Amino acid sequence: MSVSCAGGPEEPAAETEAPAAAAEAPGPRARAASSLATVLVAAGAPWRYQDTGADLGSAWSAPGYNDAAWAEGAAPLGYGEPDLATTVSYGSNANSKHITTYLRTRFTVEDASRVSELLVRLQRDDGAIVYLNGAEVFRSNMPTGAVGYRTLAPATISLPAEETTWMEQVVSPAALVTGTNVLAVEVHQSAANTSDMRFELELSATAAPDANPMSACYPFDMPTTSVLRAARKKVFGFYYPIYPISLENKDPSVDFWSSWLDPEGRNGEYRSVGGLMRDRPLPRPPWTGNWRQRDFETEVRRAIAAGLDGFIYEHPYKVSSNDANNQLKTMLAAALAVDPEFHIVLSPDFPVKAGDVPDPVATAVAAVANHPSVYRHNGAIVLASFGVNRQPVSYWATLRNQLSAMGIATTYWPFLDYAAPTTTLYSDWNDMVAGYSTWGSRPASSGETMRRWSVEAHRRGRMWMSPVAFEDVRHRFDEARVNSTRVYWEAQNSLAFRTQFEKAIEGDADWVSLLTMTDYCESWMTASQERGYVIMDWIAYYTAWFKTGQRPTILRDTLYYTHRRHRTDAPFDATKQNAPPMALKGGPSGWNQVELLAFLKEPGRLVITQGTDVRTLDVTSAGVTPFSVPLVPGTTPVFELQRNGQTVQRLVSKTPIVAQTVYQDMMYHAGGGRECTRP
Repeated sequence: MSVSCAGGPEEPAAETEAPAAAAEAPGPRARAASSLATVLVAAGAPWRYQDTGADLGSAWSAPGYNDAAWAEGAAPLGYGEPDLATTVSYGSNANSKHITTYLRTRFTVEDASRVSELLVRLQRDDGAIVYLNGAEVFRSNMPTGAVGYRTLAPATISLPAEETTWMEQVVSPAALVTGTNVLAVEVHQSAANTSDMRFELELSATAAPDANPMSACYPFDMPTTSVLRAARKKVFGFYYPIYPISLENKDPSVDFWSSWLDPEGRNGEYRSVGGLMRDRPLPRPPWTGNWRQRDFETEVRRAIAAGLDGFIYEHPYKVSSNDANNQLKTMLAAALAVDPEFHIVLSPDFPVKAGDVPDPVATAVAAVANHPSVYRHNGAIVLASFGVNRQPVSYWATLRNQLSAMGIATTYWPFLDYAAPTTTLYSDWNDMVAGYSTWGSRPASSGETMRRWSVEAHRRGRMWMSPVAFEDVRHRFDEARVNSTRVYWEAQNSLAFRTQFEKAIEGDADWVSLLTMTDYCESWMTASQERGYVIMDWIAYYTAWFKTGQRPTILRDTLYYTHRRHRTDAPFDATKQNAPPMALKGGPSGWNQVELLAFLKEPGRLVITQGTDVRTLDVTSAGVTPFSVPLVPGTTPVFELQRNGQTVQRLVSKTPIVAQTVYQDMMYHAGGGRECTRP
């Protein structure tokens, strides 16, 4: 079986700045919601209204009031403005119009006890008072105290921009009831000879999420899959298919993975580097039946448990000599079998020689274009290929046109070259893409660059997919690729991962790409033998934050650790490791730390013990706290959470730290988390 690693991060000579500004006008940006909410009364909804100028007193806002005789029309309602859906009457005298117009609508709530807050968004010309089930909840441009049907709004709303401005107010849900509710509004004019009137309203509710059975695995309550899917933001894991859970369905002790991890495996093919890699997927016994699809289904379930929307699946444009690479249709079948809403973004490889034509790529895409699990953006199949700069933009335009001629609408979300002249790239691609991305770089410092790229993509009216990785470490040696093998980027334990995700949140990225889930030759984050579910737990935490706009509240104390097996400068046995030593490609040098990443529900003391070396940190507030100390060779780290002088949790590393090694191992080992049932 042949092996080739994915391309990995681009390698700029120095940290690349964000793209320079260009001349294009900024595109519209949707208002970012602070949390996931359910719309109870939508803008444009129908309202019953009373526009006769009569004095209705106070009973009209009560739920039991009979409004059957009132007229009905869709919002916005009013008169004297060009974009109204419903025109109401102001009476027979233009110089003595009705001061007050009354409106009512009904909506249903399944369980009012779960609603934590309501948000009223209101357009009013001139003033309005909003009632929920007869209780006043919002007053805008109206005097204090009691009002009557002849009470004037104190200020005139005259400018068009002011008339269509949404006035917002978070209100208490105390008056909300399970079942049918009534929202009532009285709109008041500022004068009897006013020229116009306008009313529009939206009501939304933030509710406690349904219980997610995966929450027991996490330090926080994970929102349900349906809540996460409702978010406009998406998280996709890049899936590299040549490293699935199993390659030939053999016992783990004698399968390909065991031979890749063993320096003497495969007749010593990777003896000079101590084995192709240092980690593998969680082992499983041989299965009967369609074991490839079953493996994919396992990985789909694990991704869903962490909040992912799907995979970005790299696949060849022709039949591969590595059969693991020929499983796109199997992956699509697995996604559909587990969850029809879990989608696969196509990432087709392509011929890269000058003059190559895109015909075989068009054929490969067309072969799966009608599958329901293929991801579409606004009806168009998204193609998210790596290294698109190896062909000119005209190549991709031709591919798009060929697929269009087959009746297949496509759009691009390319991984553009990290080190190329970015302004030119954006200008060349802007009319071709739904959004931009890049493979990025792996040090923590790259997060700020990605944030600025997000701002630039939005300025150009396009979306942004921000790359997030845990680390990138490549133990393999290939003389033909000497600059990208036997190298690593310093991740500083969990810092790079945390920073990249937090900068994606800060920069209002639309998507996050996890690079990668399964490339054990370079960068992997799915559940594995040496890390368990640690990185997947972190992905769940940050995905929930990214999608809901709210940092999850820590409800269960949980400890995680990361550290290497030895210092970066530890001596190795050059008689056995006769490949070049590992070289640092990016990030700070000499980073030799043991990190405890503590998710705490309340303050406590963190303790890291390495032999006689004992370090403590007093944490004064709940939340996520990283605690790093120098790595001590010859010890096995022990991690503790203490409160009131008592040990609450104790965690012993599964990876002893050695002073010297036979073969270098630059990957971060990890452990910790909660005991629970996982996919």
